[in-house]
Amino acid sequence: MMGNLARALDLAFKRVEVMEHPADKFVYLFGRVILEDFMEITLVCYHGYGVAASKLVRSMYELAVTVRYLHEHPDEVETFLAYHLVQEDKFTSRLIETFGGSILPADLIAEIRRKAAEVKEDFMIPVCDHPGSKMRLNHTWNKLNFVAMAKKAGAIGSLILSGYYFPLRHAHPTFGGLKERLEIVNEEVSLKGDSQPETADHSLKTAHNCILDTLLVQSEHFRIEGLEEAIQVCYRDFVRVWSPDSPLLK
Repeated sequence: MMGNLARALDLAFKRVEVMEHPADKFVYLFGRVILEDFMEITLVCYHGYGVAASKLVRSMYELAVTVRYLHEHPDEVETFLAYHLVQEDKFTSRLIETFGGSILPADLIAEIRRKAAEVKEDFMIPVCDHPGSKMRLNHTWNKLNFVAMAKKAGAIGSLILSGYYFPLRHAHPTFGGLKERLEIVNEEVSLKGDSQPETADHSLKTAHNCILDTLLVQSEHFRIEGLEEAIQVCYRDFVRVWSPDSPLLK
């Protein structure tokens, strides 16, 4: 069934289009990155590396939610872009802390600081809910946290457990993630040396969901001829793969 998916992906991404608005460029280019993520996840799942796939799913899901959100809120793309200046300033500070002030030219540092200062005020949020509380710089570009953004992103928000919380255990150092990878043999604790097919299945199913929603965004945003029909075939294939007994197939 990969042939049907490949056909839909080709329709969505193997094309040339003149794009006038920033939202168009971000929807297309982030979608293309999500495609790369899907292929990477497919590769590691094929070889049984379920935990590796789970880590990749985390970033793929965040991208898929962001693409859906920017597609539905194109007026916020400029805010997304402006936050890059803040991130550049943060990175520069960490660079100087690690290697010293001479690591970058003084005029470049001043330019980075100046540009960040011009937009920082737009990303200040209250420390708490009390009236008159102090303000702090937000850790992300949107005043919504990621979970809240996912809830506003439509159906893909229902994948928050499999795309965000479960992979979190492997993407960050947690006891839950460690426990999943341990086994006891002859009263000795060791790391499992075998493949993780169940985790691979869950990861690939989530990634499959994400790539289909990404295709749907491309279809809604650009109205590509033939893509909607190709996506419907892919949705049918999805059900055949993951829920072969589903009444939907009847």
